[in-house]
Amino acid sequence: MSCYRVKKSPYWQFDFQIKGYRFSGSTQIRNERDAKEFEKAKKQEARRIVAEILATGRKPLTMGAAAKRWWNEHGSHLNDPDLKSRCDWLAEQIGPEVRLHDITDDLISQVIEVRRRDVMPAGRDAKGKQLYRPIGPRTVNKTVPSLLRRIMRRAHSNWSATILNWPNWGEHFLPEIKRPVREITAEEDARIDQVESLEFRQLREFAEIMGLRRREILLTWPQVNFEQSTIAIIGKGGKPAILPLSRRAYAILWSLRGNDPVFVFTFIALRTRTCPKTKRHFIRGKRYPMTYYGIGTNRRRKWAKVAVDARFHDTRHTTGMRTLRTTGNLKLVQKLLRHSKITTTADFYTDALVEDIREGLEKTAESRKKSQTGFDETAKILGEKA
Repeated sequence: MSCYRVKKSPYWQFDFQIKGYRFSGSTQIRNERDAKEFEKAKKQEARRIVAEILATGRKPLTMGAAAKRWWNEHGSHLNDPDLKSRCDWLAEQIGPEVRLHDITDDLISQVIEVRRRDVMPAGRDAKGKQLYRPIGPRTVNKTVPSLLRRIMRRAHSNWSATILNWPNWGEHFLPEIKRPVREITAEEDARIDQVESLEFRQLREFAEIMGLRRREILLTWPQVNFEQSTIAIIGKGGKPAILPLSRRAYAILWSLRGNDPVFVFTFIALRTRTCPKTKRHFIRGKRYPMTYYGIGTNRRRKWAKVAVDARFHDTRHTTGMRTLRTTGNLKLVQKLLRHSKITTTADFYTDALVEDIREGLEKTAESRKKSQTGFDETAKILGEKA
């Protein structure tokens, strides 16, 4: 039977195929007879849709083909080094031969459950053993429902792919806990300075001044204009931007001239080795351009030595918080960090810090003390008059 009941729902469900195209879902009806009438009407509509598809020559698209084409046409041009592996993983979990119009809410839920069981590195214990922690809801959302929705929408809009039953996307996104903005303090900066090399200290300081993302900070010399004291970058979403340099940022870049003919930020290899990720070979004593993964590796190894639990992206948060605290101008912070909407800036950078709260409490207590003193003096005067 194509009309049936399931334990988890009070409504009758329908599930049938017409010339290889599957139609399924809930009737939202509790009565069997009415549900079958609903299904009958649904079949008539489905036959019309399939006839139109066949008449226009549109063909079903498989998940594997869609993921590959999406990566080639769109994903490969984005500033996300891990996107290709996530795309391949998703296609494998869904099933490379599964057609897009056969992807159901149940299948998506199963993939989400698989992803939720994944773990990520979480430092090492006192004996050097690698520790792990479960990935968070934000990572699950980003790698399963969000990515799948992007692929399916592009397939439907740009490639005229047939998708008959759109998933109920809102039901698949896990609730995300808002992550508090992590600012790197001046004391933490001083501790990191003790373990980082000069090259990486300059990189971190430049990042904290300019608010650049890790991908954006991999500058080349053609991007630097010393005459106008600016740098040209391609930001998130492929958006170009011209950013003015502060005097200190200018001085950092000026001091790096001559280290490499192309790349701005470089480092000197401390030992001869081959990078496991990029397969690049490094020779001790020679200078090489910094890489996206190299910056992350330096952060994990060096910052942990001085008990600084922060991400490199927190240098950008540090820029936003320090600028907001100094100027009090939220619009300026938005322009500096290149947020398209000021609501994004407000969501992240208007939270009060612990020290700000403490200062407010002290001022309130001081004001209350003054008020109480005035009240006591008034009462004393009235008492003397009485």
